[in-house]
Amino acid sequence: MALMSMGQYLHYAGWFFKSKLGVKKPLVLTMVINYNCNLSCKHCSIKGNYEKLPPPTTIPFETAVAEMKQFYSEGARILFFEGGEPTLYRDGDKGLLDLIKAGKAAGYYVVGYTTNGTNVIYEESDVISVSLDGPREMHDQIRCAGVYDKLMANLDKTTHKNIFANMVVMKENVHLVRETVEVATANKHIHGIMLNFLTPPPREQTITLDEKKKVVELALQLKKEGKPILNSRKALQEMLIEDYGEECADWVSAFVLPNASRHYGCPLRGTEACKECGFDAVREYSLIVRGNFSAIREMSSRFAFSKE
Repeated sequence: MALMSMGQYLHYAGWFFKSKLGVKKPLVLTMVINYNCNLSCKHCSIKGNYEKLPPPTTIPFETAVAEMKQFYSEGARILFFEGGEPTLYRDGDKGLLDLIKAGKAAGYYVVGYTTNGTNVIYEESDVISVSLDGPREMHDQIRCAGVYDKLMANLDKTTHKNIFANMVVMKENVHLVRETVEVATANKHIHGIMLNFLTPPPREQTITLDEKKKVVELALQLKKEGKPILNSRKALQEMLIEDYGEECADWVSAFVLPNASRHYGCPLRGTEACKECGFDAVREYSLIVRGNFSAIREMSSRFAFSKE
């Protein structure tokens, strides 16, 4: 509690109790700020559908700032930037760092972004998610040659205290979950790892339910061994519910896409992809709304409260 300001705590408590009364307001704003990327990952749904995506493929800076202010006024307090590769974001002389600073100026308690880690790492961000899909050979096999070494070299340059790895478990790397967790555990710059299953497309890389059960059993064992797996225990178990539609509290996060379209909840809701959801975050959201103490404790300590 020492790191939590009373104002932040009261805001979250108020949001929670209002949600129990049926008031569904987003607490998280996820902004997909661009679709372009410097890699060509095998499991990337954007890569395979780039020509079909509605223009523009990069959100204008002023539009992004206006959107983050609007959602802040509606109660959102956690802001995450995604892509594409968000560190490649440019609008004139504005880049991702300018968006991070704008989010902080707007009042968000936590501002973070997801990255492949091959570009710059911004110390100003409160939390950073770096993609790690296996040890060197597997990571490069999935994401492009040389990516693993670039990621590790960039991590060696940073002193950031809240970087975590994000593994997407799929056909190609399902046999290397323990090894990937060991890589994250051994790296002093990585402070935990989050496991997700691949949400199709591409469908050919998704694993079977039996394979998912083995991964969850292994992940629970690794947590028992003290490995820094960030998924809560209950969320890991609920990742075996593939069609999570009825349980899903996706409304906890609003989304803004590069064309400035707004989504109060997951943009994939109601699609075929929704029926094979592999995202841990929606499980954590739903558990938090249901008052699961473990999920609230494990998620809030890393992703909800400003450390300043």
